[in-house]
Amino acid sequence: MPHPKVKISDNSGNEVAVTGNALDVNIAGGAAIDIGDVQIIGHTSVEHFAQNVTDSAVILTDVTCKHADIMANLSNTGVVYIGASGVSATTGIALYPGDVYSVKVTRTALLYCISTVSGDDINVVVFV
Repeated sequence: MPHPKVKISDNSGNEVAVTGNALDVNIAGGAAIDIGDVQIIGHTSVEHFAQNVTDSAVILTDVTCKHADIMANLSNTGVVYIGASGVSATTGIALYPGDVYSVKVTRTALLYCISTVSGDDINVVVFV
């Protein structure tokens, strides 16, 4: 899928030039600098999955991504904690039913979850 084209303009509305994959930037007062290669990357797709959470820390389903939103299910009766390896029911980010945690992460498997009530669920939306 091709990346969308983005136009960058200055305060006067003039389009900023790109020469040889480098962004040409003019500083107020006439000075110019070359800031090198510029790549603007957005999200190419969105995926989602649900995961059951137990009262023992488990790794999240492994999905490569740029960003993840994790929501504790509305029907949960406990508190879900999200964190690194070793997260416990007293550490990490606490998610009460309906709470959402947003994080920039390259893989969801870098995160672990645990709940104060075994059988609670989380819903995860990842931006790829």
